Amino acid sequence: MARRPVDIAVNNFLKATGAVIAFFVGLQIWILIVQDKGPNEAFIWSTVGVLVCALIVLWQAKTRPADATLTWGEAMVGAAFVFGFMLLAYGVWPHQWLVYADSELSWRSDRFVVGPDVGLPNGEGLVEFVLPFQLPYLVIRDIIAVLIYGIGLVGLIALWSIWQKRGAVAEVAVEKSTFGRPLVREGAKL
Repeated sequence: MARRPVDIAVNNFLKATGAVIAFFVGLQIWILIVQDKGPNEAFIWSTVGVLVCALIVLWQAKTRPADATLTWGEAMVGAAFVFGFMLLAYGVWPHQWLVYADSELSWRSDRFVVGPDVGLPNGEGLVEFVLPFQLPYLVIRDIIAVLIYGIGLVGLIALWSIWQKRGAVAEVAVEKSTFGRPLVREGAKL
């Protein structure tokens, strides 16, 4: 039996969500090991909130028929949900990361990850030879913020696409001859 396109899209979205979760868990582990700082609850809960909202949209896309009538009340609840989801994804989630990086992690422009004068006495050694520039923690903080915005943008576009295509019917594969015409089996009705 052929699977619906919405089921395939939901499974692909869930795999991508697993990659996002793995990235943020890896980031928290790296912060715990390198920085010796604990996780920030506000950032974790905003990440969980975004993922829960995405799962609600996916669940509705799989269960709600595309041709179902929409009442005024359902439309208002849906609009408020989408507004809250976008506010959480584009406002709260990146903000909590920036606050966490600025306050608890102290990722400022005067702290450096690599470069001359970092971790070696008198600023001499292999690090200066290999990397002749300085990389402040502020740059890493901003790159992660851009990644959060990018994940939000790509994720919302993917969710909109899944929602719009939820009523599509799976195509049935038809065997074709070497000349491109469909094959008819014996005993099949024309």
